[in-house]
Amino acid sequence: MPPMGTAGRYEEYSKKEIQFIETELKDWFLQRRFAMERNMALKKALDDNNFTGLSMAASSSVPDAQKVMWSDLVQGKPEIEDSLSTNAKQMKADMYTKMFKDATDLDHPCRIPGSTYMRCLQENFKEKSQARQMKCLPSFDTFDACRKGIMQQQAQAMENALIKQDIADRRAKALFERRSILLDTQSC
Repeated sequence: MPPMGTAGRYEEYSKKEIQFIETELKDWFLQRRFAMERNMALKKALDDNNFTGLSMAASSSVPDAQKVMWSDLVQGKPEIEDSLSTNAKQMKADMYTKMFKDATDLDHPCRIPGSTYMRCLQENFKEKSQARQMKCLPSFDTFDACRKGIMQQQAQAMENALIKQDIADRRAKALFERRSILLDTQSC
C-alpha cells in the first residue's frame, strides 16, 4: 500500500467517521421507532380493556356516576352525603370500596391507606358527615399523601423520560449535521 498524503488520510478518516455516524443514527432511529411501537401497543391494550389510569378520559360508555366516583378516588375526597338514605349511604361506601379494591393490586403503595379510609367510611356511614370526617380524617390524610406521592413520582418519571429523549434527539441532530458537513467536504 503506497503512503497516503494528507488528503488521502483525511478522506479515509472522513469515510470511517461517516460510517460511524450512520450507525449511530440508525441506532437512534430504531430506538425511537421501537419505543413508539411499544407505547402504541400498550396504549391500545389499555384502551381495549378500558383502563384510564389516573386520567379522567374514560370512554363514553362509562356512566357519569362512576366517572365522578373515580375522580373522587383519584384526586378528590370520597365522601358520603348526609342527604342520602341509610341504604344509599351504605351502597355508596360499598361502591367506593369495590372500585378502589378493583383498581389497585395488593402491591400498590396506596392499597393499605386507601383501604383504611374506605373501611372507615363503611364503618361510619350512619354517622353525620361532620362526625364521620372527624373519625376518618387521619386515614384520609394518609391516603391523600400517598396519592399525591404517586402523582409526583409519575410526573417526575415523565419529565426524566422527556429529558432523556430530548438529549438523544439533540445528539442525533448534531450527528446528522456533522454527517452533512463530512459528505459536503467529500464531494468537493
